[in-house]
Amino acid sequence: MLSQFAVKLKNLFKAEVEHYNTQFNHVEQIKKFELLSQDWSIETGELTPKLSLKRKVIMEKYKDAVKRIYE
Repeated sequence: MLSQFAVKLKNLFKAEVEHYNTQFNHVEQIKKFELLSQDWSIETGELTPKLSLKRKVIMEKYKDAVKRIYE
């Protein structure tokens, strides 16, 4: 369950997303999103030394969050 702070933070991001979504076509708009509790970094394995995304690592580590977005 989300803490009161986490709910307020997610609502703040939701308001920002909704504000900017008005500038895009429906198919380009963000419908769902997840906030993660940890930054991606080289040390945690999600980024390469060139700061590129390691998509396979990210998809494996955050598969539950990705699943929630596409449900």
